[in-house]
Amino acid sequence: TIAIVSALIALYTIKLMRDSENMGIFFSLYQLFFLGMIGLALSTNLIEFFVFFEISVVASWALINEWGSGEKEKVALKYFLFTEAGALCFLAGIVATNGYVQTLEIYEIPTKIAQLQPDVGILVAIVSAMLIGFFVKMAIFPLHSWLPDTYVEAPTPITALLSSAMSGLAAYAIVRIVFLYTPTLQYIAVVMIVLAVITMIYGAVNALGQDDFKRLLAYSSISQMGYILLGLGAAAFAISIGASNLATIGATGSMFHYIAHAMGKAILFLLVGVFTLQIGTRSISQMGGLASKMPFTAVMMFIGFFTLMGVPFTSGFISEWMIFTGAISSASLAGEAFKILMALIAIIATALTFAYALWSIRKILFGQTPPQLNGAKEAALSLLAPLIVMALLSLFLGLYPTIFTKEINNTILSLISSTAP
Repeated sequence: TIAIVSALIALYTIKLMRDSENMGIFFSLYQLFFLGMIGLALSTNLIEFFVFFEISVVASWALINEWGSGEKEKVALKYFLFTEAGALCFLAGIVATNGYVQTLEIYEIPTKIAQLQPDVGILVAIVSAMLIGFFVKMAIFPLHSWLPDTYVEAPTPITALLSSAMSGLAAYAIVRIVFLYTPTLQYIAVVMIVLAVITMIYGAVNALGQDDFKRLLAYSSISQMGYILLGLGAAAFAISIGASNLATIGATGSMFHYIAHAMGKAILFLLVGVFTLQIGTRSISQMGGLASKMPFTAVMMFIGFFTLMGVPFTSGFISEWMIFTGAISSASLAGEAFKILMALIAIIATALTFAYALWSIRKILFGQTPPQLNGAKEAALSLLAPLIVMALLSLFLGLYPTIFTKEINNTILSLISSTAP
């Protein structure tokens, strides 16, 4: 996912930013950003993981600081300070793991915990420090305040990459690392679920009130990270009570939603660049009736939002179905009242997502075209081609999800079995 999305965004960037200065340096930093994310995903050692995390943070900070817009230096500094604070929390967890669990190798953690049986309170403290770091990167409420301004002022291709690939890697880290500290899951699962629900609703409600299309998508990203965390929280709860098969539903849904969100949100953020280039604005109130003037762009917008909404035949439908199925099933283990409450939360979150998505579609693509946009034309195919590829991938994965979900499910089952006493 990281490689595909990064490559397509790079192709888009060549066309969008062809007149910008120092593009050689830009793409060098872009490749460094990509290297950090790939290295992070492939790391088998906690120190490796931290180093690649830092590489991605520094590279993305430099890209925002140099090629951003508005108060780019201030925004880049805020982004850097927040993510570095999160990184230091993660590092504290690494140091404590080395001291109390006596390993830095990720796959040795369950074995060492079983052998040494360290105090659960210490393990909870270690995991809490790591989770703070990951929650900052995912922009989970209340550690989210860096994200809206960063996404708005960052260069559009970098915003697309941050939202589609980088933020979701923190969720991957929770599965890859935090789930290995099995004795702690009974203490952190409910906290994860509560924060996920707040984040889902908070992000969606704030998206509803935005006129800047890019800021709307930024708040949407916060909400979508809440979806991913909900599936992981439900999985953590199921693991803590021994329901391993149930745990795979939510966790698999979350990891598949990482892929679905990457495709859908990358399309939408890249459309911000298309609108800015073609009509000179990203203000929703200054748009209207663009479906007839930019039909291919309109189709891309439909597919992007449909993926986030979880409309059937898109990858988002499969991922959200699995997340909510896992969450409701896990809640039912705690009692019928919790099952009903989780079902209501799923309905509310979905309704809010539909609300801001359909509102955006109606305001931008339909209605009366403002006089200044009467001459609007479709973007060049070379600019839209990467979006078309991502749209087709989203539809393909919606029709054939088992290509990914089967492998994800097997991997998570293997991980859970490795933590069993």
